[in-house]
Amino acid sequence: MPDINVNQLTKTNILKDIIIILIILVLSKILLEAMSHFISKAFSDKMDEDGYRKVRIETLSKNLYTVIRFIVGFIIVMIILDMIGINTRSIIATAGIGGVAIAFGAQTLVKDIVTGIIIIVDDIFRVGDWIIAGGVEGTVETLGMRHTKIRDYDGSLHTIPNSQISTVQNLNSGPIKFDCDIYLSYEVKFEEVLDIVDSVSKRLKEEKDLSKYIIEDVSLFGIMEIKETSYLVRTTAVAVPGHQWALARRERKLIIDEIYKRGLSPSIQVVSLSNGKEVNEEI
Repeated sequence: MPDINVNQLTKTNILKDIIIILIILVLSKILLEAMSHFISKAFSDKMDEDGYRKVRIETLSKNLYTVIRFIVGFIIVMIILDMIGINTRSIIATAGIGGVAIAFGAQTLVKDIVTGIIIIVDDIFRVGDWIIAGGVEGTVETLGMRHTKIRDYDGSLHTIPNSQISTVQNLNSGPIKFDCDIYLSYEVKFEEVLDIVDSVSKRLKEEKDLSKYIIEDVSLFGIMEIKETSYLVRTTAVAVPGHQWALARRERKLIIDEIYKRGLSPSIQVVSLSNGKEVNEEI
């Protein structure tokens, strides 16, 4: 029976382990570079032309890469420790229990962060947009990873956890329609209403400060309601997001001017309270 050189065998096993560890490290490096390339490519189409979201998207991609690198590094360390004879089961079990405890205690925080990432990546809304979300309507002042701050019309600042934002109505996401309702007495013929709306539309287009925000001119949508002493007509137009309110206010002013200029009789709305409920009457 040939003699077994224990020292030589030990050196061979150590050399073998070193080679395997080096191979693992090289493969992990290749894997991380591939993941980095994949993440960059996945987020590249989320960049906007004006660079508004570039910083946030780059931050998100870097944070995601950091998490992946940590996970890969943890797995590699466990493999190496197991190769050199250290029992890693207790370490993995402890890490698993700790992770579950942390995840259970911070599930709301995690949900806030995940929702914030989705809002930013999908470009649901931006800072400066007028939105309705979480039961609040106003301008977005801060869009963070955990919460969103909205300032309403009265000036109050609302801080809403991102996890509570389930439905969003963004009034700045694209061309937006604005309407104007006009109550008129039956003394005003419908043909006269058409002429009034046409005149208002032309005058609104002559407004230097506002005309550039008009996408579709003011037009008569139609008769919306008929009452005993009056009827309701509605005008409609399309504006650049964020300017619909100013255009609507100016349109109402021009309509009133046009009505009194022609000596016509608008309907008079009388608002009173009856048994605690608001009642509208025509006179």
